[in-house]
Amino acid sequence: MARVFVDTNVLFPFSLMDLMLALTEDAVHTVVWSDHLLDEWERVIVRERHRSTAAAARISAAMREFFADTRVSEDDYKHVLEHLDGPDPDDCHHMAAAIVGRAQTMVTWNLTDFPVATLSRYGLTVTDPDTYLCSLLAQSPHEVVAVLARMAKGKRRPPMTGLDITHALERAGVPVFARRARNRLPAVSDEP
Repeated sequence: MARVFVDTNVLFPFSLMDLMLALTEDAVHTVVWSDHLLDEWERVIVRERHRSTAAAARISAAMREFFADTRVSEDDYKHVLEHLDGPDPDDCHHMAAAIVGRAQTMVTWNLTDFPVATLSRYGLTVTDPDTYLCSLLAQSPHEVVAVLARMAKGKRRPPMTGLDITHALERAGVPVFARRARNRLPAVSDEP
């Protein structure tokens, strides 16, 4: 099973965050994370006014609880920080956590912030979310479609179908994946 580190900028919109975490819940891939990542996510989500401070803290606390087994502690990766360089200190923390967490892929919208030459020495590739999800869909089509169907079944406010989920993902910036996934959805998933 692939291990991925998802950059802060991929954890919103929430439809994309939900998918990445649901894929972990259903053992299609494993998202590894650090406290530094969630702390940065909370700061950004509040600054951008997508959530209140209290709501962001609740979401982070839920992630810390439900995905505790994929957490990479700063104590475990801080020794790697001195070997990394990049334009953003937060990104160096993310790279170090990904390396120590044995991730194969870093998923980010900011490809230029993660030096490929450095990360390739650790067996780590860097890709955008659309490319990553398309690759995952090609490798595990039935599993990914099952995750989308399960996500749709769990949506109550408002109710959503698998088709609705793919439209939300398209708006979230993964249009190629959304289109390909939509073509694989069974017709029954379009019922509320």
